[in-house]
Amino acid sequence: MLENNKEQNMLLDTIETQVWYLKDPFTYGKANQAHADFLGVDKEALENKKLNKVLSDKETQICSLSNKKVFKEKKKIKTEEWLKNHKGQARLLAITKNPKLNKSGQVDYVVCSAEDITEQKEREYIVKELHKIAVDFKELKSEKEICDMTVKAAESLLDFTLCNVILAKGGQFIPLASSSNFKQEQIPITEKSIAARTFQEGKSIIIDDIQNSFEAVAIKNIYKSGISIPIGNYGVFQAAASKKNAFSKNDLELAEILISHVTASLDRIYAQERIKEQKNFLSTILEVQSSLVLLIDSEGKIIRFNKAAEELTGYKENEVKGEIFWDLFIKETDKKDVIDTFCRLKNKDYPYKYENYLLTKTGEEKLIVWSNNVILNDADDIKYVVATGIDITKRKRQEEKLKEQKAYFEQLFNNSTEAIVLLDNKHRVIKVNKKFESLFGFTQSELINKNIDDYILPEELLESGQEYTEEVKEGKKVEGESLRKTKNGDKINVHLQGFPIKLENGQIGIYGLYRDITERKKREKRIEYLSFHDEMTGLYNRRYFENELKRLSSSRQHPITIVIGDLDGLKIINDTYGHKKGDEYLVNTAQILKETARTEDIIARIGGDEFAMILPESRYKEAKSFCQRLEKNIKEFNQDRNLEKPLSISFGFEVMIDDSSSLDKIFNKADQNMYLNKGRK
Repeated sequence: MLENNKEQNMLLDTIETQVWYLKDPFTYGKANQAHADFLGVDKEALENKKLNKVLSDKETQICSLSNKKVFKEKKKIKTEEWLKNHKGQARLLAITKNPKLNKSGQVDYVVCSAEDITEQKEREYIVKELHKIAVDFKELKSEKEICDMTVKAAESLLDFTLCNVILAKGGQFIPLASSSNFKQEQIPITEKSIAARTFQEGKSIIIDDIQNSFEAVAIKNIYKSGISIPIGNYGVFQAAASKKNAFSKNDLELAEILISHVTASLDRIYAQERIKEQKNFLSTILEVQSSLVLLIDSEGKIIRFNKAAEELTGYKENEVKGEIFWDLFIKETDKKDVIDTFCRLKNKDYPYKYENYLLTKTGEEKLIVWSNNVILNDADDIKYVVATGIDITKRKRQEEKLKEQKAYFEQLFNNSTEAIVLLDNKHRVIKVNKKFESLFGFTQSELINKNIDDYILPEELLESGQEYTEEVKEGKKVEGESLRKTKNGDKINVHLQGFPIKLENGQIGIYGLYRDITERKKREKRIEYLSFHDEMTGLYNRRYFENELKRLSSSRQHPITIVIGDLDGLKIINDTYGHKKGDEYLVNTAQILKETARTEDIIARIGGDEFAMILPESRYKEAKSFCQRLEKNIKEFNQDRNLEKPLSISFGFEVMIDDSSSLDKIFNKADQNMYLNKGRK
């Protein structure tokens, strides 16, 4: 028994989930190592301990409320409760409390399990707060205000102590806002640095060891690690820490949410500034154009160059006047195509549209879509070419990003370990991924435009399953565990989630996610089974037997007989033939006891070679008859087998006629009778 209990405890102690059980709303039964470690006590110290001996008064009060509820309602509940761990840290636990009922429908005990969800809740809170401040950003009027709020938000919400916001201006990185301890530096964009790499590549990075980074410029020694995030096309946000590996992927993702608000705000104020500039130059047709406008003579020389062209290229109008367009702005490899286009215009092939890359003053390439027309002289010859251009570089990049995002989504969708189905608002299938097909056995073509419930929802769960369906169709998120069926009719346990897909104009569809938890459920049932059964024989164990004695002690199911049996000579068998042979004798003994007992009788292995039976509503006559049947079955068993040593069991029993005695005394008396009978052999 001790060995089997040890194995069961080892099994529970290998899992990270905290597990314990309650004898009543205020008293521990036992707990696994994970729960003991959380509280900072020995497992054995929790056994039969009152909650208020381990928890604070407030924690005891909170826990007791839900404990009382599950003992009273006899139903599984899920709660979220704050408890302090052994370090004194308050942790939020997602707790499941599951009552275990006896045959009379009463709660014997409650099994509790807990997962620490503190970090998850903290991230949800931070994300929520980050999205809230988007409203505050919309009220800001200048880039300085935006940068100051960025640092403030990073310090207060993300707990970054060293932050810096630098914007790219005139070929330089200009610090606009920083934490008080962050060194501010003005450096050229072209100089090798972490900021330059971030800005040029347009990608966020984590630097685990700044001191050994070849891209790090001269910086204070206190900076050991950092993150760097592009602020659109405007600049870079940086955060540093005084130790290596201080930033996680989660830190980066949260910071990127903040910077997305910053980018949007800068987009807004810069757009407002551009509008203001354009309004100040309404005096000429050229300046009212938001697109590039170039006036070129018949030889290709630039005559006029509007403000939009100046901003895009970095050149002022007085720098480009009189210059040949393609000599200044077109790469050598592309010049022939541009000159050919210009010749087509001179041959009266206009208007004409085409695309080409334009070189800026810094050598950057901008993709421009041109719409060209001409101004003719009195002889109907071309006097000027009016080239109107729109910068589509960002749009092209966005299109590429959209393609990438679509590709990422498709790969994530198809390669996800979760079974995913995309549904319309009427719960009809639009798309399923490969995992869904493999889990449920249906191909996508079999399910397209079909109601998913008609295929994977078992008949006995139609009502509850359709409740889930209606909730998610109404825009609610649903989550739970249930049964679903595969194409061949097999039932599988799944963890399911349903998410409404919403846009500004309303809900456009539903995502359904399914994860196969069949093996986990089997393990849970196995753990539950092992807590009350002897693993070798399959009989009840001593713990269950003692629980039954306690239960029957307060019942009126008299008379009750207790039979104690002891396998004779087990030590000799083990010593002579080995423990494997001894185990066979134990298993055979258990089988004989099960074949002899009635359905309502309780049979348990309560020791290494000791067995106990409870015979409800059995008087002396029935008890004696049971023992006689048992001896007969043992005799027949020995006759049918060529055993090294005949199987022999010593019995003793005692009958509790009424409540004038106790089952503990009856047990002891039956045990004594067994030893008396054993001595007579």
